[in-house]
Amino acid sequence: MLMDQIIEDYRAYLEIKGYSDSTIRQYLYDVKLLTKFLKAPPWKADSRDLMLFLIHLRKDRNYKPTTLLRKISSLRTFYAFLRKRGIVHDSPMEAIERPKLPKRLPTFLTREEVRKLLEVADKFRDKLIIRLLYVTGLRVSEAVNLTWADVNFDKGEIRVRKGKGAKERIVLIDPQTLKMLQEFKRRVSPMSDEDRVLGISIRTVQYIVKTLRDRAGLNKKVTPHVLRHSFATSLLEAGVDIRIIQELLGHSSLNTTQIYTHVTREHLRKEYLKAFGTKEE
Repeated sequence: MLMDQIIEDYRAYLEIKGYSDSTIRQYLYDVKLLTKFLKAPPWKADSRDLMLFLIHLRKDRNYKPTTLLRKISSLRTFYAFLRKRGIVHDSPMEAIERPKLPKRLPTFLTREEVRKLLEVADKFRDKLIIRLLYVTGLRVSEAVNLTWADVNFDKGEIRVRKGKGAKERIVLIDPQTLKMLQEFKRRVSPMSDEDRVLGISIRTVQYIVKTLRDRAGLNKKVTPHVLRHSFATSLLEAGVDIRIIQELLGHSSLNTTQIYTHVTREHLRKEYLKAFGTKEE
């Protein structure tokens, strides 16, 4: 059995299941990484081999628990594929426990901090990127894959066609950002409505956000995903129902969205202590 053929069959399997291009690339890389470590076909590995592989990633490559968790999910999918193909009888990944992750509240920006990012953006495109990520809650991958055909200027809506898990959803967009999108479309003059709106890569968006953070002098982590967190937190603080936020974010489980209730509670506590946290003389 040729490994190259297995890889191609696995790629087709992931595509049929609707995985995004970036996820497919990562999953295929994980299989190749495992094969290189084993120096043997992965279907000959047992749970001990896989445990040694994960230890290697943790100790020799300094992978964080969150990264290891993604690797475990990736390999679970691969061995599920091998089992469906009849290449393995049982998945050795079933014996691998998931690492415990520290419970951390997501970082978010206040409205004032978002305003500072917008103020230091001297390019129209960069200002649009910040507003688009903040007011829609789009993942960075969803933003870069957005086409002009996905933007409904009449209704003020965006259709997310390439969301996580190949799920489609509708997100809303405010009038000011919608007006900026109209102006940006006029400037770039797309050849077709199927052209991508931003026309840049994920890495470029990440670089733009980081550059603006440095320029704005913000002393906290600021990434496209932090802007997504900020979107959710702003909605919750404005009294929007948690289930509506879940739908706008595209979360399959309400438990994932619930983390923002903890964020706003902690934020409320800090604001409260500003007023009543000092000891009376």
